[in-house]
Amino acid sequence: MALLSVILVYVWMTVGNNVILLLAGLQGVSETYYEAAQIDGASKVRQFFSITLPLITPTLFFVFITAMISSLQMFDLIFIMIGDSNALLEPLRTIVYGVYESGFKYSSMGIASAQAFLLFIAILVITIIQFVFQKKWVHYDS
Repeated sequence: MALLSVILVYVWMTVGNNVILLLAGLQGVSETYYEAAQIDGASKVRQFFSITLPLITPTLFFVFITAMISSLQMFDLIFIMIGDSNALLEPLRTIVYGVYESGFKYSSMGIASAQAFLLFIAILVITIIQFVFQKKWVHYDS
């Protein structure tokens, strides 16, 4: 139940920012594409999958990257909701919480900085992989 609560609060925290970004991406799609598709007889569903979705893929890509990075850096929400002395902390432990615990609870700044560096490397590798695969689904022509 604790994991579900943290997920629910995290989604509630981030959905507003992501919706604003996606609405900005939708406003960047020109109406002329929809007019041309309507003249050609395309349905609304076809317009969405052929016009809207391909043209907002750069925005979707940005939202995916930022959401992935912020989810890997999750600390504050768990620390505020669970605390550091609760039995529910063990299944909710994250990498950043381990950095906090090593550095401030056990006063081992060297281990904490090594863990933070490994987290940086993991985020970098995942982001590079996403940038490599984005060539298959992100369309930058508008």
